[in-house]
Amino acid sequence: MKKRRGLGRFVTRYDCSDLPDSRAARVVSGHFLGISVDRLFERRLIKRSLLLRDPASHFVSYYNYRMTRYLSEGMQPYGVEVAYGAMQRNFITHYILKNFLELTWTQIASLSDQDKYDLVNAFLSTFWFVGDYQLCDDFLGALGDRLGISASARPHNRLTELARGAGWTPLTLDLLPDDVVAGIRAENTIDQKLWETWHDARHDTSAVRPVALDRTTSGFVGSEVSRFVNQILRRMQRRWGSFEAPVPVMHGDPTAPA
Repeated sequence: MKKRRGLGRFVTRYDCSDLPDSRAARVVSGHFLGISVDRLFERRLIKRSLLLRDPASHFVSYYNYRMTRYLSEGMQPYGVEVAYGAMQRNFITHYILKNFLELTWTQIASLSDQDKYDLVNAFLSTFWFVGDYQLCDDFLGALGDRLGISASARPHNRLTELARGAGWTPLTLDLLPDDVVAGIRAENTIDQKLWETWHDARHDTSAVRPVALDRTTSGFVGSEVSRFVNQILRRMQRRWGSFEAPVPVMHGDPTAPA
């Protein structure tokens, strides 16, 4: 099932034209499955699942994904500073609000950080499984048991293959300076507290008590303006390079095995 593009997305959010008979579906997977999809499964019990990353780990993963993608398409690498500047602050929280709870940008901008945190925590408390991404094997094992499917598949590192093909040595979290990692966590407080709350929840979601969110002044609109500028810079650098002032690009350790 695909998200609609163009003007059609204002009528219905998803293109269901190639969707199999939803009455026979047992598992639906994807990054953009919002609550409006529920109507396709009326009178059926829906059990949602989600794996999370802490904000620093997520940034590194997303940076590697973009680098392997763009380099494989013949584009140029760009630096960590530009990549981080172009990423939305509290990316995971805003992703859940936008894509799962289907709030508009205006609705999101009107919320305080505490409101966002409360909304996402309340939503996750209804899930069947929530945990850190490193619990993926546990999640697949539990899902396989319920569906009667063997979960003994061989692990497959897709990033290693993509990076090798693109000539990119993946960045790892330990290569980022400690102050940079601390800065990412401080600037993404909602995501950090969300991860601290849910990273080991597993099936016990209804019993989770959210970690207290530090009092902060929401700078959502200001950070969105800064992000827009960096998105333009990112687009320019991935197409034409960094021009006069080279931007440091972290390629990881070139001697490390892929």
